[in-house]
Amino acid sequence: MKFSEMARSQFFWFLDTINGGSVKHHLLDIAGIMSNTNTPLVDVQLLERLHKILNHAVNQTIFYSDVNLENGITSFPVIDKNLIREKIDQFITSSCKKYDLIPAITSGSTGTPFKTYQSKDKKKRNTADTLYFAKLAGYELGNKLYYFKIWSQYNKKTSFIQKLQNIVPIDVLNLKKNVSTVLEELNKNQTSISLLGYVSAFETLCKELDKGTKFQFSGKINSIITMSEGLNDYTKQQGQLHFGCPVLSRYSNIENGIIAQQTLSNPDVFIINKASYLVEIMDLVEDKLVDNGQLGRIIITDYYNYSMPLIRYDTGDLGIKDLIEINGIKQEVLTRIEGRKLDQIYNTNGELISSYIVYKNMWAYTEIEQYQFVQKGEKEYIFKVCISGKFEKESQLIEEFKEYLGADANFQIEYVNEIPLLSSGKRKKVVNEMVIN
Repeated sequence: MKFSEMARSQFFWFLDTINGGSVKHHLLDIAGIMSNTNTPLVDVQLLERLHKILNHAVNQTIFYSDVNLENGITSFPVIDKNLIREKIDQFITSSCKKYDLIPAITSGSTGTPFKTYQSKDKKKRNTADTLYFAKLAGYELGNKLYYFKIWSQYNKKTSFIQKLQNIVPIDVLNLKKNVSTVLEELNKNQTSISLLGYVSAFETLCKELDKGTKFQFSGKINSIITMSEGLNDYTKQQGQLHFGCPVLSRYSNIENGIIAQQTLSNPDVFIINKASYLVEIMDLVEDKLVDNGQLGRIIITDYYNYSMPLIRYDTGDLGIKDLIEINGIKQEVLTRIEGRKLDQIYNTNGELISSYIVYKNMWAYTEIEQYQFVQKGEKEYIFKVCISGKFEKESQLIEEFKEYLGADANFQIEYVNEIPLLSSGKRKKVVNEMVIN
């Protein structure tokens, strides 16, 4: 590491120390649990961790107050976004102070913003989780991080914070136009760098590099972690070919944090973050556990959010859990994850664009109750909208989407009473019905 990177790392730990050393404590705990999973000692620790959050939820929240603790977690109901949104006040603990509530906001499964709250200690736990799993992907604290996502006023970091954290924000909405400039910057950088962002962003970089552009990235890039979108074989293979570094996928959400991730030593399975969450796989219809190796709903119990306990939370995603031996240690892994992989969409020039342009736009249209974006053909798009009353911003929405899709896009709005549910209980927000040759 260069001196500047080491200085950033040391400064981070200095600030943590003078603030009580919480992140360091959490990081040591995570490392200890993850390196000794499925041992009697760790099993006892995790059982105590589970009992503690269950007791807290029953004694401190309205929603869980009637649950019988004698039967443990099996007595707790499965919850989802709709239930939490409807009864959010009942999930917040009675002893929690308002100043300790940190909002965590995501777009939700129907386009309606979904808000939960986290405690300050939970945020520190998430920081420790991030450091632990990022290191397993090759990232070192202090490395320059190129962060590919949609950057808005809501999540934009100040210039001071960017320099302090050594983050270079890359807005994926402008990536196609600036792809050569981004690659040139990566190429000329003299420090070790890491990449984090949407799969579609890295696919755009790979397609540009497929043209034969001469860059030398090997040995320069420490880690590449993808998020939010399902990692396809093309991006995984071509990313390693062009950048000289394995491309790994992270499974996480806003309301919880890092649930599982691929690692350098295990690039084809997702190591479950057993230290911070209980991950259960349940039947697609009934609230009952399925055997290892069977597809089911991914259900999360968060051990650390004491401000707003989320117990047996249905993420809306599907997955397969299994137990495999890694370096002589039995590890819980997800061998398959579905529901995170959104249908890919293309602009009128046939270029792949991030499906997250759909979510970015919808923050400005909170009056829309449900929506679904459908690509019907090369230049044919339908936007299905469920709304009460007249939609006053129709022309505005059409013009905004045409900016991303192309001025020659045939973009129409169709009003519907309901977006139908999938068998998983989710409403698919992005659908591609185009036949791609």
